[in-house]
Amino acid sequence: MQTENNTQKKTGSKITIKKIFLWTSLLLLLFFLILFFAVPAYLSSNSGKSLILNKVNDAIDGEVKIASLSMGWFDGVKAQKLDFSDDTGCTKITAKQIAARPSYFSLLAGKLAIDKAVIDQPMVLIDTTGPCSQKKKELVSKSSQPKTQAAPSAAVLAFEHIDLIINNGNFKVITADVNNIAQTLELRDINSRLAIKPFGSRSSFDVSMAVASANNVSQISASGNIKTGKKAWSFADTTGQLSLEVNDLDLSTLGSLFAALDANVTAKGIINASIEAKLEKGLFENLQGKIKASELDVAGDFLKGDRIQTSSLDADIKLSSTEQAINIDRLTFKADGLDADVKGTVPKTLRSFEDFMKADSADTLQAKFDCDVAKTFKQVKTIAKFKEDFNINFGRLSGNINTEAQNGKRTLTGKVKLWALEGNFPIKRIVLSKPVEIDAKIISQKDKITIEKLAVDSAFLKAKLNGTTDNMNYTADVDLAKMQSDVGQFIEIKQTLAGDVNLAGRGSFVNGVLSSAGSGAFSNISVKMPDGSEISEPAANVKFDFTSDFEKKQLYVKTADITASAGRLNLRDSRIPLGSDAVSQIQINADMALELAKAVQYLRTFGKLDPQIQLAGFAQGDIALNIKGDIVDAITKQIAVKNFNLAYPGREPFSQEYINIAFSGRFDTAEKIYTIEKLQLVSPQIKLSGKLTNFQTGQNVKTEGSFKADYDLAAASSLISPFLPSGFSATGKRSDSISFVTTYPKQNSALFTSNLSTKTSFGFDTAEYMGLNIGKSEFNVDIDSGLMTVAPFSTTVNKGALSFAASANLKEKPAILRTPGPVKIFDKIQINQQTTDMLLRYVNPLFADAADISGVLTFDSEKIAFPLQTGYKNAIEIAGTLSIDNMHLGGSSLLGQIVQLAGVSPDANITVLPCRFVLADGILRYDDMQMNIDKKSINFSGQIGLDKSMQMTVTLPWTRNGQRIRLPLKGTVDKPEIDMSKLLEQQLQQELENQIRQGLEKIFK
Repeated sequence: MQTENNTQKKTGSKITIKKIFLWTSLLLLLFFLILFFAVPAYLSSNSGKSLILNKVNDAIDGEVKIASLSMGWFDGVKAQKLDFSDDTGCTKITAKQIAARPSYFSLLAGKLAIDKAVIDQPMVLIDTTGPCSQKKKELVSKSSQPKTQAAPSAAVLAFEHIDLIINNGNFKVITADVNNIAQTLELRDINSRLAIKPFGSRSSFDVSMAVASANNVSQISASGNIKTGKKAWSFADTTGQLSLEVNDLDLSTLGSLFAALDANVTAKGIINASIEAKLEKGLFENLQGKIKASELDVAGDFLKGDRIQTSSLDADIKLSSTEQAINIDRLTFKADGLDADVKGTVPKTLRSFEDFMKADSADTLQAKFDCDVAKTFKQVKTIAKFKEDFNINFGRLSGNINTEAQNGKRTLTGKVKLWALEGNFPIKRIVLSKPVEIDAKIISQKDKITIEKLAVDSAFLKAKLNGTTDNMNYTADVDLAKMQSDVGQFIEIKQTLAGDVNLAGRGSFVNGVLSSAGSGAFSNISVKMPDGSEISEPAANVKFDFTSDFEKKQLYVKTADITASAGRLNLRDSRIPLGSDAVSQIQINADMALELAKAVQYLRTFGKLDPQIQLAGFAQGDIALNIKGDIVDAITKQIAVKNFNLAYPGREPFSQEYINIAFSGRFDTAEKIYTIEKLQLVSPQIKLSGKLTNFQTGQNVKTEGSFKADYDLAAASSLISPFLPSGFSATGKRSDSISFVTTYPKQNSALFTSNLSTKTSFGFDTAEYMGLNIGKSEFNVDIDSGLMTVAPFSTTVNKGALSFAASANLKEKPAILRTPGPVKIFDKIQINQQTTDMLLRYVNPLFADAADISGVLTFDSEKIAFPLQTGYKNAIEIAGTLSIDNMHLGGSSLLGQIVQLAGVSPDANITVLPCRFVLADGILRYDDMQMNIDKKSINFSGQIGLDKSMQMTVTLPWTRNGQRIRLPLKGTVDKPEIDMSKLLEQQLQQELENQIRQGLEKIFK
């Protein structure tokens, strides 16, 4: 029984759900039907019209009125008697009717698609004269005031297509000219049809109108269709046709239109034009037309200061083009300063030029031109991107090209001449010292092409080429000084050039491949760089053999052997892409044999080698470069240098009987990352090997390296002496290994050391620096994420003891090397002339110009902080106590004065009692440095600057009135002396006080 009830309940439940679904569907259908019929009805009513007009008028600067509005899902939207006026009253637009049939489904998808739109009798009036002009200024002034809240931007619909028809339109513009006289332009009888489609589809247009002014009416019509590429517009992907007719257009009538558009353009002249064009994938299947103009005068911002001006212009053109050539039926151009006439075929590629030159070719070419360079230049100066202060005052360029066929021969002749050229660039007068002439005659027969003559003649270049295309001979002579004086007037050549270049060779040009082998001689070459460096080459020679495949866009250098005073460089089996769009990589293989002493001028000029460094030796080896895009692979199997010598003024020269170098690495020049897979240097006293990687991780660069070195410290010190403190040297044999890793921001390689981590040890048998003769030492350096620690170590120095330990935070700038706390840095070390000149002279002026010095020094430091980068002298901080025993010195001028004043022996033993001093902010200070000389005390106090300034006083051993005499020092650290005038002042003051005291005693007796 219960089972039956459950079955009934389930059945009843199914029936209920079915009914609910049915009723819901009916209600939704009814709702959509109501919307379907109600929305058009509402929008076609007065209430709907008012709603739409209010929304539109709120969004624009003006008011729109329409007599009626109707909408239908199938008929589209129609607006009767549209009337618009902007807030200034300057612009008014009316239309009898606007009808549009949009695609509602496209609108729902966020796309604008109008299948058909028709505007009947639109009339546009723009009148910027009268009262509206003042209203416009007032509105512009208000709009320039800051707004409290920006209006929300309207949603932009993606464009799909539109088909627009304009019937019997009218466009009128009234503006005032510079004399405040009203000028009117009217475009009448505008009838057009525009079908605008997205990229990849064909769009079409058909426009006609009359352009009317007070005294003239001209006709303009244009029609055609265009199909572009699917993703973007490019001329190479464009297919379509165009027809344009312009009859008696007076450009001066367009002034009102330019003024209304606020375009800074002035134009005069009458133009007639008729142009027909048909394009297929960027190539003209047909282009023909005629353009005639009289009294043409055009200027404006779009010409960037230039002015197109000619009393007459007559152009007639008919041509077609293919990927290989341009076929010209006629091309004539006549204007003031330029006359050209061309007919025939113009090859576009080297292969098509070969076909053009064949004896049985049907193609011909006749061309002649004559150009007044000065007049033409003035009209295109800025457009052609010449400098503002570059002017051409006189000059003529003329020439002709002609082909003839007779008796199985085909002849191409041509002449080009540039002469009488004068001008200013940039402020100097330029004159071409001699005309530049090009003369050519090429003869084609059935089985060969002969270049009878191809010559270039100028003041700086004389070149000749003759022979057949498979066997040509050529010569070229270049005077570099004259080239700079003539060509350098137009193109800035920063270097100063001199010398002669002579080239001669044989070549061939077959099937788009140019091959050439020859030689060149360079004599008395001089190149002076702007920074003063100079290359001087009395004689150099080159032998070359190369092939250029212009279809494959590749240059293959079989050999290029250069011999000069420095030695020989041979380029072999190398490939270089031709053109920026070439995809193959650069491959360069070279070997060299150079005298370093003579090659050093090239290293100084191009490698920025220190001018003070002198090199000697003979280097021989090879190098291979592979370059693809930004990636450079560099390999040298071996560069062997014999009798190498490197000298730097004031340093021990570095000399090795031989040095062998091997290298392999990859460099990404764009990302500035690299991998050095192999670096090896072998010489009798230095052996170095290692590798280095540098790669990007996110926004950072990680660098890792490992090196192993076996070296003689004396040799290594002299090698890197330009980078060491002056006077430092060390001896000993070392075998060290080091590995390191660091990560730093890609945009800031200066932070290389901030996260550096490495562990290494260093030491020497002996070292010398600033008069300190340091004994055998070994110490460990540990750097952990930029935190460096020098482990404590002790050694001997100048028969005494040296103890040191320090740490530095390499993340700081500057990084400061700091001692961990109080330490006896020097314990009973002997001082000498060097320690005095380099160190002690900044402690006390007594040590200035001292000689024959000796003594025993002890220094207990409280604090030492020393910057690891140069340029931070004032960041040095030292605090501690100094004492010197058994000191003897001679030659000190200040000591000589003290000896005379104190009455002590110049050969007396001197003791410097313990004195605490502080060096900070570039100034060393102490309150009392007592020196006992011959059992008499001399006391110094004050400050000495690292810039050698000085403010010191000396207290002498004798007294006056129970007080010791204190006298200031004057001069500098280099030339100190006691200011004796102060002693005289003190004596006069004392005598005056005595006289006054005696007088008072007499009065009061």
